[in-house]
Amino acid sequence: MGVLIVGSLNIDLVTYLEKMPEPGETVVGDRFESFPGGKGLNQAVAAARAGGDVTMVGVLGNDSNSNLLKQVMLDEKINSDHVREVAGVCGTAIIEVDKLGRNRIIVIAGANSELKANDLKLEILTKIKNRKVLLSQLESPLSELVSIFQVAKSNDFFTILNPAPARKLEAKFIQLIDLLIPNQFEAEFLTGIKVTDSDSAISAGKKLISQGVKSVLITLGEEGSMLVTKESSELFQSFKVKAVDTTAAGDAFCGAIAVALSEEFDLKTAIRFASAAGALSVQFEGATTSMPTRQEIEKLIKK
Repeated sequence: MGVLIVGSLNIDLVTYLEKMPEPGETVVGDRFESFPGGKGLNQAVAAARAGGDVTMVGVLGNDSNSNLLKQVMLDEKINSDHVREVAGVCGTAIIEVDKLGRNRIIVIAGANSELKANDLKLEILTKIKNRKVLLSQLESPLSELVSIFQVAKSNDFFTILNPAPARKLEAKFIQLIDLLIPNQFEAEFLTGIKVTDSDSAISAGKKLISQGVKSVLITLGEEGSMLVTKESSELFQSFKVKAVDTTAAGDAFCGAIAVALSEEFDLKTAIRFASAAGALSVQFEGATTSMPTRQEIEKLIKK
């Protein structure tokens, strides 16, 4: 079993404030923090802490923040042998978090824009054994990701895409995806259907299925997640917790479900496992710093 994660590595610059400003408005923030992040790295850390054997493919710069991100992968026992270095700076995310734990994020690609399909070497594909899972996001060049998914599918990988940030996907890409995990806003962007409840989530999911995705799992925040397949649909309730910072909750969910599927959990059990990981992550500040351990996930499920 093994989880291959292709994606971004960022430094997150986070401002905590009472309320987010309106256009043209200046507000006073409460405090500022910086954290390791990037959807790729967040999901890699989430998967590693959830018990996965994780390999990361991505691109870093040669600045001090890139060195910090390398150390995170080393500390989390993530195989970073295939994270390439280029001249310049790593990706950066500017994040605002209000008193309710809601966030607003701007991402600057930096070195992530240099990801190439040939960064996915044959030796990576052959080293990952048994149930092989590829997980990726959309903070990397789309054309390169399409080629990467094609290679992964030809090597018997189960493919998962978290389509964030939301971008239009070509039919040839959509048809390579075994499990698509958008949130409600990304689902609306991809389908034109405003997702506000279970019925609209099902409608959006069915539209994506008609385009060639094998299965769709739309995350609905504290309302849970809606699984839509060709045969059926089912709502999975979330674990009720008090949110401190929702940044990277979706990444915790995606990393955990990738691990569960690599261990050959059935999809419904994997969703429950991922839901617990997402719930635990919102109780702590930061992105990679908020990812729960396998023991914590299992404890919450038992409770």
